[in-house]
Amino acid sequence: MKTGTFFVRVWRIVSILGFILSLFISYIAYPESVAVRFDELNRAVQTIDRELIFYLATAMFIINNTLLRAVAKLFVRVPINSLPSFVQERWAVHRSELNEIITNWFSALASAVNTVAALGLFVLSSLNRGDRSMQPYDYAWLLPVTMAIFMAVLVSLPIRLLQKPSEDA
Repeated sequence: MKTGTFFVRVWRIVSILGFILSLFISYIAYPESVAVRFDELNRAVQTIDRELIFYLATAMFIINNTLLRAVAKLFVRVPINSLPSFVQERWAVHRSELNEIITNWFSALASAVNTVAALGLFVLSSLNRGDRSMQPYDYAWLLPVTMAIFMAVLVSLPIRLLQKPSEDA
């Protein structure tokens, strides 16, 4: 097993476990009405029932993982001549390696969504804790971390496709 494949598989498992853990811990910590929007004085402007957040997060998790896994499995059936020309030229004789790269990328994308959703649930849970007041700098890290995760995953596919296939494949 290649290092990249191992990393993606471990990340996928950890992201699934992290999402499930974050979902249940945050659900327990939420009040009946979860504040999702605040004014300048940190007062709740809009609330949502905690069950709705739980079911929406669960639905998003199931759809994300199912849909991206299905697309990754369907990629194997796409004929090589239907792919872009630079992929055809470089990867035509290395189709199994190309399939592994694309499958790993879709798994990494699903893992990125799982990770960001888990972090979002954690921040939402922290915002709704009654024992201390949150300031914007307490959760300001979420947007840069989210962008870094998604940019790393999105940029990794073109970079990997532009590299030469391994000769031992």
